Amino acid sequence: MDVSLLGTGLMGSSLAHALIQHARVTVWNRTPARCASLAEAGATVAESARSAVQASPVTIVSLLDYGIARSVLEECGPLAGKIIVNTATGSPDEANSLAGWIEGEGARYLDGAIAAYPEDIGTEASGINYSGSEQAWEALRGLLLPIAAQSRFVATRPGAANVIDAAMAGAFFNVALGAFHEAASYVKAEGVAVSEMRHSLHLWTGKLLELLHEAVDTFETGDYTTDQATLDVYAAAAKSWHQAMLRAGQRASLMTANVENLERACAAGYGDKGIFAQIEVLSIPSDFTHH
Repeated sequence: MDVSLLGTGLMGSSLAHALIQHARVTVWNRTPARCASLAEAGATVAESARSAVQASPVTIVSLLDYGIARSVLEECGPLAGKIIVNTATGSPDEANSLAGWIEGEGARYLDGAIAAYPEDIGTEASGINYSGSEQAWEALRGLLLPIAAQSRFVATRPGAANVIDAAMAGAFFNVALGAFHEAASYVKAEGVAVSEMRHSLHLWTGKLLELLHEAVDTFETGDYTTDQATLDVYAAAAKSWHQAMLRAGQRASLMTANVENLERACAAGYGDKGIFAQIEVLSIPSDFTHH
């Protein structure tokens, strides 16, 4: 298959190197020198974004954001009959808007939210969530799966992949890393070697993974009853840990938010339920969403 790629930064270069193993690849970057290693690997370097797009039926866009992606693609027409795969990080609304414009140009659109670092591309430890044209996904499965083995199609709504991205990479993974930094800072403040945390990592990450799968099942059923620790128990323990962190001179911003969420759920009458019941109090009331 012939495929073009716009943007050869860290992620774009990794995507291109993986694609070269399975396809004839044309690449473009505003700074041509950044394509040198790809040329050596077998890629064709296009003189312009337009010539790159016109060289292939499929174009993967790896530019900074949706605004830049559209501004570049507007110079690359005609797009009719082509498939455009955009991998920029952005909002669901941005994806929906770009998809609407591209489809209006007669092309099919896939939005790809990358769940990997550049070094993971081309390995089993990578995945890209796609949304948009299911027909395009089916046509490109053989091209896209080798560059990110755990890739999947999420939904026909173009912005759906970005919803999962904001949830998992943002609200979960990024905040979890922040929470670990907060935990390590507390350990240091108390004069305990941070290296002592290492032994507990597999214990807690293993338990966390187990609970996450249980949480998804529980959210689907809505049954928050438990024979384990209740929200009241979690809230009391979290309050104690929170106070210990504050006494050690920590900001404990994430722990503060965690305690507030737990206490809010208890106050709403979920104290005798399992910890997953707190999801019921995390949305902003509809009366306030437009303020």
